[in-house]
Parts: sequence; structure tokens; C-alpha cells
Amino acid sequence: MSQLDSYRDHLSRLPLSLHTRRNYLTRVKSFLDWISNVPEASSVLSDAVERDFLVREYKQHLLQSGSKSHTVNGALCAIDNFYLSIGLAPAQAKRQELPKLAPRALDAEELRRFLKAIMQSDSLRNRAVAAIMLHCGLRISEVAALNVCDVALSARKRELTVRCGKNSKRRTVPINKDCGEVLQQYLNSEKLTDSNSPLFVSRKGFRLSQPAIDHLVRQFGRDAGVEVSSHRLRHTCLTRLVRAGIDIVAVAEIAGHSRLETTRRYSLPTETVMIAAMEKLNQAS
Repeated sequence: MSQLDSYRDHLSRLPLSLHTRRNYLTRVKSFLDWISNVPEASSVLSDAVERDFLVREYKQHLLQSGSKSHTVNGALCAIDNFYLSIGLAPAQAKRQELPKLAPRALDAEELRRFLKAIMQSDSLRNRAVAAIMLHCGLRISEVAALNVCDVALSARKRELTVRCGKNSKRRTVPINKDCGEVLQQYLNSEKLTDSNSPLFVSRKGFRLSQPAIDHLVRQFGRDAGVEVSSHRLRHTCLTRLVRAGIDIVAVAEIAGHSRLETTRRYSLPTETVMIAAMEKLNQAS
């Protein structure tokens, strides 16, 4: 069995999402391919000193190839996991410092166009998917995992239950009026009677996959003339909450963040704000 096949088998036994497993495997494959072209690098898989030296060299290779900081850090994370799988400690390789900017969210005009594209759709299912991501800030994996019983819509409460979010955390996310109306229309049209069945299903009756969800979100973006992804919709929701003055702890609970530092990123200035600030120098002179 090859080193990569052994690692694939190791990943299959870890409590990770399919998306994470794929990312780790792809990044480790790239690392192993790079090692294979380095002269006398076989000891990198057994010697701690060689390991540290070559992992740092691989990090420089990624940076010189134009990889962004978060891509480099993702690769290092996967490589750490790989070394643990073969009985070695993670390499001593410092992570790249990430830019101190807020995650990229839709601006007011982009949001207006995107909402218009959603409401013009003939598919109530697609409208409900996009509404949940935009108004509730769920991760794409969390949307795909929703069951009918996870939605509570009544005169007394409107909320979603995320049964198993990141790090297996369970949380409850309130549903606002706009999202509630779209979800109610969808539920009424589908007449979903089995509470344990998937909330969103494909035309063949299977649970809607993460790639399918991402595809429909991007299609709404194309219809609106907006560059968008499922992740950007989550950023938009959380950014709007923070900028509306909602307590950071409450936003962290809604987002399912384990660390407040992750949530505080949404209060940082965007690149657009930074550029506008510099342009004001011209106006002041």
C-alpha cells in the first residue's frame, strides 16, 4: 500500500466531513509529489530534523508559487495530520500571519441584486437554501445535513437546529421573518410529512449534496451578476450582524464559533474600506 493510500485509509477513520477529508488528501498528495522530486528526501518521513527542514522548504515553495497565506496554512494543517498518521509529531513550521481584514461579504448593491435573483427563482427549494445561508449564516455542510425536524416555524418561535456543526457542536439559530416566509412556502409546497427526512432533496429524492448546494448558490450569483459562493453568503450574514451592533458573543453563538477571535474578524475593515480611506488623502490635499 502506498503512503497516500495509507493516509486515505487513516482519514476514513477520523470524524471529519467529506469536504475536509478531500482537502487534506489533496494537500498531502501535493506534498508527497513534491517530496518525490527532492533529491535524497526519503528520510523526511522518518527523521524529525529532515521533516522540519523540508516542510519549511515546502512552505517557501508554496509562497513562491503564489499561494495565499490561508492556502499555505491549510497545507501545513494537512501535513501535520499526515505526520500524526505515521507516528511522528507535527513539523516545526510557523504558520503564515493572515491579513487583518474582514472576510469578504456582499456589499449593499450586490446584496440587493442577489436577493432579487433569489425571489425571481421558480424553485422554492433553491430559494429556501439561499435564504438559510444568507439569513442564518449556516455552513454549507450544516445546510446539507438539515432534516425536516430541524425547522421550527410557529407563532411562538422560528428557529433552526444544527445537530452536528463544526467540532460536533449543537446549536440553535433563530430564523428572521424574511427567511421564515420563504421556508414556510417551501414546506407548504413539498408537504414533507416525515420529520426525519432530509429538508432539501435532489430531483431523484436523495439528500441535496454540498456540491449541488454550492452550484445553485453560484447560479443565483451569475443571475445577479455577483461573484458569490456559499461561504461568502455566510460571511455576509455574520458581517451584517456585527455591523448592526449585535453583541459579539451572540454572533459567535449563531455562527457556531468556538473562539471569539474568529468572530471578531467580522468587525475588521474590508479592503474596500481601506482603499476608500486612502483615497480621502487626495480629497484632503
